[in-house]
Amino acid sequence: MSERMMKGGVMLGYFNFISHKWGEGGIAECIEATGVDPGKLKEEISYPGEMDEKVLRWISETKGMDYVQELGVHAVKNLGELSYLVKFVNIRNLLMKFQENYHDTFQYGELSVLMDKAGKRSTIIMKNCNSQEESCMAWLGAFEGMMELTRTKGTVKLIKRQIDGDGYDEYLLNWS
Repeated sequence: MSERMMKGGVMLGYFNFISHKWGEGGIAECIEATGVDPGKLKEEISYPGEMDEKVLRWISETKGMDYVQELGVHAVKNLGELSYLVKFVNIRNLLMKFQENYHDTFQYGELSVLMDKAGKRSTIIMKNCNSQEESCMAWLGAFEGMMELTRTKGTVKLIKRQIDGDGYDEYLLNWS
């Protein structure tokens, strides 16, 4: 498998969340614990996935796993101008664009979005995308954030996890 690389914008979103929740003290603690300095990150440059793993693990170990999921929601809902525009898109279109654009940000893994014919349910399959529990929870939060951002009432469930021996991660989104 090739090296896991991702755009710096993801990491900057994580630090935006840390700043929002725990202020400059939280940023300083995270930098000290992980060695990841947001001041040295550039949005469009790709960085090793270990940086992502370190920050997510720091959040789960020092603040709790619930905050990792909350980070996923926050990251999606705070995309700058994009988050304003997304409010005018339905969840189906957003998920299909997500499938098309995943590799613009993440240079690893495989992603599929399967829609039911009635248009009220989607299954998201992620293979070789999540290497730790924290990543799975951050994505769970990200999908919840997508539903919130599009003002879609529904649920998101993590059904399968590759880290548990399943062939892939599977998320189920249901909406009304």
